[in-house]
Amino acid sequence: MPDTDLPLAHPEITPPPRDNTFELGLALAGAVSGGAYAAGVLDFLYEALEHWYDAKARKLPVPTHDVLLRDISGASAGSINGAISAVALPYAFPHMHIAEVAAPANPFYDVWVRQIDIRGFLGTDDLKDKNVPIASLLDTRCLDEIAAKVLRFEGEPTSRPYVANPLKLVFTVTNLRGIPYAVPFAGGSADSVHSMVAHEDYLRFAVDTGQGPYDRAWQYPDDLYVPHPKTLPDRAWTSLMNAALASSAFPGGLRYREVERRWSDYMQRSVVVPDEHGISRVVPIEPRRDAWDRHGATYRFVGVDGGAMDNEPFELARTELAGTLGRNPRRGDEVNRIVLMVDPFPEPDDLGPEYAASINVFEALTALFASWKQQARFKPREIALAMDDAVYSRFLIAPTRPSANGAERWLGGRALAAGALGGFSGFFAQAYRHHDFLLGRRNAQRFLAEHFLVPANNPIVAEWAADPALAGYLRERDGVLHAPVIPLVGHCHPGTREDGLPDWPKGAFDPMTLMPAIRKRLDALYGVATDKWKDKLLTWLAWHTYARRKLLDFTSRRLVDALRKHDLW
Repeated sequence: MPDTDLPLAHPEITPPPRDNTFELGLALAGAVSGGAYAAGVLDFLYEALEHWYDAKARKLPVPTHDVLLRDISGASAGSINGAISAVALPYAFPHMHIAEVAAPANPFYDVWVRQIDIRGFLGTDDLKDKNVPIASLLDTRCLDEIAAKVLRFEGEPTSRPYVANPLKLVFTVTNLRGIPYAVPFAGGSADSVHSMVAHEDYLRFAVDTGQGPYDRAWQYPDDLYVPHPKTLPDRAWTSLMNAALASSAFPGGLRYREVERRWSDYMQRSVVVPDEHGISRVVPIEPRRDAWDRHGATYRFVGVDGGAMDNEPFELARTELAGTLGRNPRRGDEVNRIVLMVDPFPEPDDLGPEYAASINVFEALTALFASWKQQARFKPREIALAMDDAVYSRFLIAPTRPSANGAERWLGGRALAAGALGGFSGFFAQAYRHHDFLLGRRNAQRFLAEHFLVPANNPIVAEWAADPALAGYLRERDGVLHAPVIPLVGHCHPGTREDGLPDWPKGAFDPMTLMPAIRKRLDALYGVATDKWKDKLLTWLAWHTYARRKLLDFTSRRLVDALRKHDLW
């Protein structure tokens, strides 16, 4: 699509939503293998919208307001789910229910439950050429195959008036090359500047969803236009999927990705700062001019896990809705734009060491990495707003389920089979991912019915909420009548079909079954790492008689201990 007539920059304040419409942004947090849970949440969310809009089209007595999904921001596994959404939403696809014996052709279930498995990561063909440096501890060729299959997904074209055209996607990524900036200081000479390099980055896309006319007002200068319908191979679609893979490239474990983009994208960056009167204004921040001259039109960098810098990209979704200086109304009787965060792991990890004498240098480095990750997630302003019951412009859906014995309620990662091993355990068994996908659907149903509500006097819902025939959709909370943002109708209504609680998959996986494949992968890594060593006899003996055995013993013990602690063993 040509860039003519497009805005010159991001809007400071976006136009208001159309009448009787809630604009919706999804912020999909990083999740490792917990992406299966988030995929289940999205599967139910899209199904609920389908049933509601189908009922409205058939003139059935259902709530009459509208919802418009405007944008999806993602980090790591959240970016993968965002990319699947962009591919799948122009088409009809079946949804996965707990009663299903065989998985239907559902792209979310197919990717997260049936395909992404540790066995695919333990191949060795990526290490055959010993002249090629080791790119990752795991074989990630399976991810390239899965991504190619996702891009080929098509079905019967369908109308989804609740999806914007374009649908905006924003994926966080850690830019290992960095973007150079030069900051001049007052009182210095013309050459007196302080140089800095930014590594927290993101990539933006404007996806043509085929849902009515393309609204060019919502395409910004640093958006990469992604066309509809797809005609593969297509550079824009390939770039979108590559961005999702870069965002999810866990450092060391999964292969980093080379990203190419327009250097002019960085000329659109800005920050919001208060002036001397406390009034916020937008200040452009441009990279160093010599960097601009050197890079020309394109810029390449190595991208890894977006969650390392911004694991919960709430602000990116919010800004897309409101604009750089815009504010989404927060009061329940005024709210018209909402950001819904899906976060499989909202709770913090265990606290770090208390006493210096209790750790060694390796544990200190591990604790430093954990501190870095948690500090990147700590955003006081967002915490304060989330804790305010009067704020209706931001919602969170996270895992919850009764414990296996029913004596307590598990929350966050504890409720997921993927919650062990720092969120990686879901990769070890399809039964784990199946459980988490179905739990995501069940939690989404409960969330939409009981929590995703606004006061019934909100003007967007007030007219139908006053209709006695629709009183069944209202819910009283704290003595105030509330109306659903996304009503549950038809088969999505809990009274018609409640998504059941999936069985806890205890005993579904035996770590010893993986040891042969892990041994083979370790041997292949050792072979490449030592190929150019002049004296390999001693290292070969040390590896085959001691080091490999120790590594395998440590791995098997670590797996069993983690699964036992998580009540999966």
